[in-house]
Amino acid sequence: MLAPGPDHTNNSRSMPKAPTIEKLLQSGSAEWNKLRKSSQVATDHTGATFTQLFSANADLSGLGLVGSEWERCDLSKMNFRDADLSNAYFHGGRLQDCDFRGANLEGCTFEKLKLLRCDFTGAKGLEDLELDDVDMDRVTGLDGEEAPPPPPPPVQGITAFTREQREKMLGQSHGGNAMEGSNPAHPDDLPPFRPQDPPGSLFFRALKHVGAPPLWVLDVPGLRPLLPQRLPPGNSLETLYREAVKTRLENKKPAADPAAVERAQKALRMGGKEANVAAVYLREVGVLPLFRFAAAKQLKGELRAEVEVDDLTGSIDPRTTGALLELRLTHEVVEHLHEVRRRMAASQLYTSLLEAGFNPENNWDEALESSEASMELAQAATGDDRQALLEGFQVFAALPEEVRLRRLAYLAESVSNLELLSRLPEGMEPTWLTGPEVRECHEREMTYVQSLKAQDIPAKVAALAKAELGVPEGEVPEDSDEDLFVHVRCDVCGKEKLIVQSPDA
Repeated sequence: MLAPGPDHTNNSRSMPKAPTIEKLLQSGSAEWNKLRKSSQVATDHTGATFTQLFSANADLSGLGLVGSEWERCDLSKMNFRDADLSNAYFHGGRLQDCDFRGANLEGCTFEKLKLLRCDFTGAKGLEDLELDDVDMDRVTGLDGEEAPPPPPPPVQGITAFTREQREKMLGQSHGGNAMEGSNPAHPDDLPPFRPQDPPGSLFFRALKHVGAPPLWVLDVPGLRPLLPQRLPPGNSLETLYREAVKTRLENKKPAADPAAVERAQKALRMGGKEANVAAVYLREVGVLPLFRFAAAKQLKGELRAEVEVDDLTGSIDPRTTGALLELRLTHEVVEHLHEVRRRMAASQLYTSLLEAGFNPENNWDEALESSEASMELAQAATGDDRQALLEGFQVFAALPEEVRLRRLAYLAESVSNLELLSRLPEGMEPTWLTGPEVRECHEREMTYVQSLKAQDIPAKVAALAKAELGVPEGEVPEDSDEDLFVHVRCDVCGKEKLIVQSPDA
């Protein structure tokens, strides 16, 4: 008797499980839409759960999404028309340009999210729709309100467009069509939104629209500005400094005025209000400053006063930061670099927005979110504080155009100066500022040579330490582990000093 054959019925292979809607949408809306069009996906997806889904242009129309959960999802141009979203739960995230027309929203909950330009016209169950902490912007169809009116026409000419108006005008320009009652705009008349451009590029483009370059552009030589044709006569240090900058930018060598050099050295020696201009003037004409520490208190006080002004785009004079760099005065200065960078980021962002035709009264926040570079600038300026960003923009936009450009240029030049200052060697400047006379010889401050720790003394300045401090040669100064030893030398007679700086001095 033959043995029974294999039971093909009991050992047949099971069919592969179809991918879920969650997996399909995570793989991209194009593949999902293709499967929907060919009827290869189910229409009932009750209880589906989506977490941090980023999707755009997916067709979910007519689907059964009862009790579905949408956690921190970013959805754009999704088609929910006639879908059954009863008892669905949307929490966190953003829904932009989504179509909910005719959808069933009975018992649905929207919580802690943003609805931007979504259309709920004809949706069912709106009386049972729960909205909790929802930020709505140009939403249509909720509470029976009518669609918002179109954006107003530009109020400052062709560049004062909202984002939608600019895109529409660009499209018409490329298509050769004009709006009824208006002239077609050439694409070049609509400046692009370019927050990724460095401040120097934004400054240079805007400066061409101001007319004759103002005199202050000579305070920012690092930006290579357009130069004024003539400077007013005068012999103030500021005028002489700007003349020297102009001469250098014209590829000529500035000549030093002996009387002006003497006045500049005196301004540094006295630590007066002209100390900043004095230092940068000496730099331009190639004369070494005879005094350094004597001007430190004045220069650092000027910088601190500007930093303490409560203004997101408040200006910082680059002649002050340039003087601090020229004199190598690092102590209590580089700590302000973060604040100056923050202000420059805000000024750069606002300038690029205004250049593109946006202002605080129209859709500038949409433009902001359309560019990774602009989001980075906004983060650097105010972090996540969008209200502070708006208030700063309102203040900046209300300023005259030349004042805005001056702020941007001054901040960009000051950031460059402070960044160079931050790279100087540690100990370049001792931490104390009193008694500059102890560092003077032949009516000038002695030149800084090096800063040393106690353990460096035997190997580097043993003889000088014995002569100046009485430390036996070959030995480390006692109880000086935390002290800083500043080695200075007179350029005239060669005399050297070793000055001790203690942390508790």
